[in-house]
Amino acid sequence: MSEGTFIVDCPCCKAQIEVDRKNGKVLRHWAKAQVKEGTDPMQEALKKMKEDKSRLDAYFSNAGKSMEDKKKELEEKFESEKKRIKDSGDTSRPINPMDLD
Repeated sequence: MSEGTFIVDCPCCKAQIEVDRKNGKVLRHWAKAQVKEGTDPMQEALKKMKEDKSRLDAYFSNAGKSMEDKKKELEEKFESEKKRIKDSGDTSRPINPMDLD
């Protein structure tokens, strides 16, 4: 909240509204949090945090495995190309693009 705004609770929808002091325009509107009847909001928040943590852990472990697979694939390609060049007997150096100028 900046110096030129204030936050009020909406009497209609019970949400919070940020209003500009000078012109009275609504700058932001935060919807009221939906709480299921008969549930503990703290338990729900804790459950959601645990689900998010497990989802992120799975994502990062899969990303690490994906990077290892990619590295292995690139090393195999490098070795096969190295073998192909060695078998062809070509020992000349490739053209350096900087020498073309």
